[in-house]
Amino acid sequence: MTSFLPEIPKIDPEKGPNLLAGAASPLWLVFGGAAMAGATWWWWTARWREAVNIEALMAPTLALKAEPAPAPVIDPVTEAPVLAFAPVEAVEVAETVEAVATETIETAKAVTEPVVEAVVETVEAAADDLTLLVGVGPKLSASLAELGVTRFAQIAAWGPEELADFDAKLSLRGRAERDAWVAQAKRLTNP
Repeated sequence: MTSFLPEIPKIDPEKGPNLLAGAASPLWLVFGGAAMAGATWWWWTARWREAVNIEALMAPTLALKAEPAPAPVIDPVTEAPVLAFAPVEAVEVAETVEAVATETIETAKAVTEPVVEAVVETVEAAADDLTLLVGVGPKLSASLAELGVTRFAQIAAWGPEELADFDAKLSLRGRAERDAWVAQAKRLTNP
């Protein structure tokens, strides 16, 4: 009687153990399990859903110009011009030098403090170019400035409540969250 089934070849006992190292190896189960665990972790962390704006990543970061340093103060003890006078006692010289030094230090403080305050105010008042954020144009930037938002650091500090508040005030309909303004602002504040 003939069978329609093909004949199954017999496995040679000497070559049989080599079969486990091939397609039926239990190591494939380990590799598959590790791959599945990695894919599950990737899916659950939701990093694949995080918005990434290529334009924001490619945008140049702003660099603040350094203000020129104030003119150096001349030390009256070491850099004062030498004048020829009649000999005087050391106590008088010490008192005179101390008085001149005190006066010079007070004058230097009076001159440099307003300059330093002006530089600090200028740096603090300098607004960032908010149009570098994807989804922010000149009109929206002006609207944000009217609400007091002029720096990337302010936007980077927004939480969900502030984001919803500004979304409602400016009628953005979720644009700030969709375009990931907070993430972009964080990238632009930390070059």
